[in-house]
Amino acid sequence: MIGVVLPESGSAAIYGASIKTGVKLAFDDAKAAGKLPANLVIEYRDSGSDPAKAASLAEALYREGALAIVGGVTTAEAEAMIPVADKLERVLISPSASAPELARKSVYFFRVYPSDDLEGAKAASLVTSTFGKRKVLIVQEDNPYTRGLLPVFLGQLASAGGKVVASVLVGEPAWEQKLRDGLMAQQPEAVYVCGYGEAILQALGVIRGAGFAGPIVTTSAINTATLLQRGAKLLEGVYFPLPGVDLASTQEPTHSFVRRYHEVYNLVPDAYAAHGYDAALALVYTLEGQPPRSGRDVQLRLKGLGERRGVTGPLAFDDFGNIKHFPHAYWIREGKAEDYDLWLQQREAEIRRKMEELLSGRGQ
Repeated sequence: MIGVVLPESGSAAIYGASIKTGVKLAFDDAKAAGKLPANLVIEYRDSGSDPAKAASLAEALYREGALAIVGGVTTAEAEAMIPVADKLERVLISPSASAPELARKSVYFFRVYPSDDLEGAKAASLVTSTFGKRKVLIVQEDNPYTRGLLPVFLGQLASAGGKVVASVLVGEPAWEQKLRDGLMAQQPEAVYVCGYGEAILQALGVIRGAGFAGPIVTTSAINTATLLQRGAKLLEGVYFPLPGVDLASTQEPTHSFVRRYHEVYNLVPDAYAAHGYDAALALVYTLEGQPPRSGRDVQLRLKGLGERRGVTGPLAFDDFGNIKHFPHAYWIREGKAEDYDLWLQQREAEIRRKMEELLSGRGQ
């Protein structure tokens, strides 16, 4: 048995729903192709976005025979589930939990999403290196995700000579007015919004309403199809770090994933669906050949995947179960997330080409 514990309802449902589409597609297609044992059962459970419930469901599935579970979508759910997986010596593979400290809690924990050590540093680099800004206003949500991510951002910001001119906590009394006052009084050069999707949209409503014209950087949590559609003009021109997921690639398995996703769901997949697919695909690879006899067998096979590829890149894990992927800078253009680093490279190449033409006389 393989278990899947995702938040299909509650506050994190927007992520769980997207991830489930990818997980289910990977398992369903693998079963149809005969890549999984004929008697293998995939059991899906809804955590309700409740970490305690997620841990309870995980324990029940492990005790019923699950050698591995896809779950721990949020940092809070992963924190609650990891001790259960560790105690019972079974694998927990997360599609999206990114707090740095999670990886060292158990040898049975893996994740196909990069650690916030990388995202936080990339976000700060966007502000200070790419945009050359130093005075930053912070808008933060208080939860385990932001408590892991924000210190990384702040440390990198300080090392680059940046400073925080104001900080506002989403949900505190009169936080919207405090944000407007901070934008007016402190005149920040950039804003960093650290939180999940709903908090990001709320903060952007206030920031846009105040007429702030500088760069706005946020977290990869904004990148779901539903949030991009809901955010519309609020999100236009907003920047965020994201593991480089090229869904236009003709390389396998990305090409087949996008084609099959559209066939099954009549939708274009987002990054969360892709990471859900890869979490399931990693387990599909471990089940090839002789069936694993224990959670330890699955754990060793995951560590040995090496350069087996997923949609998001090689499924290569370090000694702590972290995927070896690095984030790019993305931005929202016309309602879509696009690779900003790639756009900059193409723009610079075009400028060089035109300069060469002018110097050679061909541009006259």
